Order: sequence, then C-alpha cells, then structure tokens
Amino acid sequence: MNRKILSLVQLKCLRLVLLLTLIFGLILSFDDSSSIAAQTDISSNQPQVVQPPVTGLVSTLSDEVEELPEDLIRWSTYWQMCWEAYPEAKEYELQKVLVEGKSPKLQRQSDRCFRIQAASNENQKSQGLLNRELILLMHKIQLGYRVRAVLAQNRVSEWSPVMSVGATTATKSNGIQISITP
Repeated sequence: MNRKILSLVQLKCLRLVLLLTLIFGLILSFDDSSSIAAQTDISSNQPQVVQPPVTGLVSTLSDEVEELPEDLIRWSTYWQMCWEAYPEAKEYELQKVLVEGKSPKLQRQSDRCFRIQAASNENQKSQGLLNRELILLMHKIQLGYRVRAVLAQNRVSEWSPVMSVGATTATKSNGIQISITP
C-alpha cells in the first residue's frame, strides 16, 4: 500500500516538474523572441556608417595649481582631445573605451574638443605634483576615448582611433597655470 502511494506521489511530482519545465521554456522562448524583435527594431534605426573616420586627433595635458595655506597646493591635470572639423558634421559622439570593453553610452557634443580631469591631489608644495605620472599611467592603461561625426539623414562617420586618457600627441607651451587665492 505504501509503495502505491509513493509511486503516485513520484508520478505527480514528475508531472509537476515537467509542467514547470514546459512553462519555463515557453517564458524563455517568449523573452528571446521579444528581444530578437527589439534587436531588429534597434538595428533598423542604426545609422549608416560612412568613410572616412574623424582625423587630426591631438591630445594634450594641462596642469592647474592652486596655492593653499600652510604651504599646501591643490593641483589638477586635465586631458584634452581635439580633432579636425568633419565636413557636414552636425555634432560629434564620443565613446568611452575601457579595459572591459566599449561603453554602450555615447556622449554627444557640438564642440571639437573634449576635456576631462585626469589626475588631482592636494599635498605639500615642496612635493610638487605628487604621484601625477603614476595616476596618468593608470588612466593610459584603463581608459580611452574615440570620436565620430554625426551627419544628416541618420549617417555617422567611422570611429576614430582610440586615444588613451593621459597620453599626449602634442604639448602645450605653458601647461601649468597657477591661481593664487587669498
């Protein structure tokens, strides 16, 4: 008698597992088909890529130093990337390129230069720009940017080569700017 009950319970459990597997499979296939449809919609809105890429990339570093009380300084190093004007460009898109891969988020701007703070610190004036080169080296290894032109009629240029943050292609004649606050 107990074996009959045990067999019946096992059979019901097997049916339940089979039913749940079927339902789960249907849910997954529905999600896959809807995501495929979404990908089709997205790809149909993808801009047409035209040649050539954005050219004339120049990257520079500039330092700003502020004197503080007690013989301290606060300094920042800024990395700037500029490029040549692209014919018929309405805007430009920048994409972060990390060690892990390319960011899906794009940043749009009308200006032909992009500037970010690449290093900063506050330390004794006698120490100068403490650890600046080390911080810049870390950025060079981990972070870069590339740019493309945004054109009319849903068209974009090819991407430029990636420029590493902290790397320079040119140097400014007087990169250090000191501002003294009373």
